Amino acid sequence: MTLGSLKTFVAVAEHRHFARAAAACNLSQPAVSHQIAQLEDEVGARLLNRAARRVSLTVAGEVMLEEARRILAAVDRARERMQEVTSGIVGRIRLGASATPGLYILPPLLARYRAAHPNFELRFQIGAVDDIAERVARNDLDMAVIAGRPPVAELRAQPLCRDELVLVSGRGARDRRARGAPRRTELVKACWILREEGSATRRDVDAWLHRHRLEPQQTMTFNGPDAVKRAVMAGLGIAVVSKRTVEDELKAGRLALVEANVALPARAIHVIDHRHKHHGAACRAMLSLLAATFNGGEA
Repeated sequence: MTLGSLKTFVAVAEHRHFARAAAACNLSQPAVSHQIAQLEDEVGARLLNRAARRVSLTVAGEVMLEEARRILAAVDRARERMQEVTSGIVGRIRLGASATPGLYILPPLLARYRAAHPNFELRFQIGAVDDIAERVARNDLDMAVIAGRPPVAELRAQPLCRDELVLVSGRGARDRRARGAPRRTELVKACWILREEGSATRRDVDAWLHRHRLEPQQTMTFNGPDAVKRAVMAGLGIAVVSKRTVEDELKAGRLALVEANVALPARAIHVIDHRHKHHGAACRAMLSLLAATFNGGEA
């Protein structure tokens, strides 16, 4: 059963005449007769009653006509949608992000994207960096914006901007600034507020602590950057966080920067996608917006 044979059958059923159907389909009458005979063989039922001057539908033919019209209409809709997609009229993007860029960088960009491309379907999800990267690799997501490098080697990573990590304290924030950098023993004795396992920030902080042989005597773990900074503001301890996540609290004096005697870890925010993925109009528009906003990692 082919689309051609369905079109021919519909033409015969509508014209009730083989010759007129042949002219409408730009086929010879024997070719029309052959296609109808093949279709009847495939469905195992007679579809047309053939008289000398008139053709009529059997009961099976009436059912087949309804289904054939539905199939051909669906094909036409598919063609129309493909033309819309290839011309950039409509499209879809499935965008992921790890917590820091997802909560503190992307929301205003997503608003701009929606305003500029109201016909594009935008799906957005925040998750742990390992899970987000794996979903990009599986093509469950088209691309993602993450902190640090992707943990999946097959993905392509383009830097968007620097992400400065800072050490912050909550209790006695103003007094902390006056006292200057804490001694190594103070850092070891302090309670460290850490992100959940699997987050990019937790991975960076763990590597930094190991590299400088700092082994905090006390740690507490919280999920997400908001929970970490709230714990620090409550006086539970100190934390290394993205400066982007605490800018408002630093300005308001609810948190204070703590000078460290060793350089804090450095990283960048990256947009990641699969090396061999073909991006449609919606994805290309997002990549253009990111490139224009961040200028290749300098923002």
